[in-house]
Amino acid sequence: MFRLTPFGIAVRKLRLDKGLRLIDMAERLEMSTAFLSAIETGRKPIPDGLVLRISRSLELSTEELSGIRKSVDRTRKEVRVDDKKEDDRELIAAFARRLDEIPQDDLDKLKNLLLKSKDDEVPFERKRRGIVVPPQKTKTIRLFADKVRSTFIPDDRIDFPIVEIIEFRIAQFVDQNFVFDVQERSEMADDEGRVPIGGCALILRRDVYDGACSGNRRHRFTAAHELGHYLMHRHISLARARDEFDKIYTDSEWQADTFAGTLMMSPRHAINFSCPEEMADSCLTSSAAATHTWRKYQEEGILS
Repeated sequence: MFRLTPFGIAVRKLRLDKGLRLIDMAERLEMSTAFLSAIETGRKPIPDGLVLRISRSLELSTEELSGIRKSVDRTRKEVRVDDKKEDDRELIAAFARRLDEIPQDDLDKLKNLLLKSKDDEVPFERKRRGIVVPPQKTKTIRLFADKVRSTFIPDDRIDFPIVEIIEFRIAQFVDQNFVFDVQERSEMADDEGRVPIGGCALILRRDVYDGACSGNRRHRFTAAHELGHYLMHRHISLARARDEFDKIYTDSEWQADTFAGTLMMSPRHAINFSCPEEMADSCLTSSAAATHTWRKYQEEGILS
């Protein structure tokens, strides 16, 4: 399971309590968002002097500083498996020992257990098929996405603050074990975002996260797409890639795009726009995504 270290939990709590996004704290500490995220999640060791830098940048009280120091002592630098069942520990050890012997086809199947976005994909026109998930009608997904909007923001707000919701609100309202992580391109290659099936994590590549924070519209949509995966698909028990005989409405990628389009461009607001370009500008999303969503809203009679 994807888990924060005791140090990561303490730092993240301090950061969220003070209303700081990952990018805000990273700037204060003069490090990349991916590096700070890796420290929080235990993928990198705690650098010397970091506790002092955090204390100064956040102006910690004596009590807060003491808590951070205790969390450092409790944090282990090795991977912990002692909280898992004996059979699972044996499986993890065997997998690690024989990774090089596993056929590539089997590794590819394992990789399908990561819901993800990729560099060369265009929302709503993805060439890569997703995994097969329980079928959902467009109307059902739109109602769900609109409910998510209403849970987190006032109904009269047009743009959806996707980064703030992922960083500050999902753990509070959806799953207290939720982990948001940012990783470097060297770790994710051409994957822009990932949601491991069966876990409680949402991962964005550093450039996508940083871009979404600075208002990049395509990256904002990617973050919303990954949130759709997290909310709708992370508990799928059996995963296989969709083939040509499976209906599009059973495709995880199609469902996540439909969710993201609705979340970022609510039908309730779309009726007030004169064209897709105006919707894109008002909702702070890409022109391509707005054009597709606008056409679908027309076909569904939402704009009539």
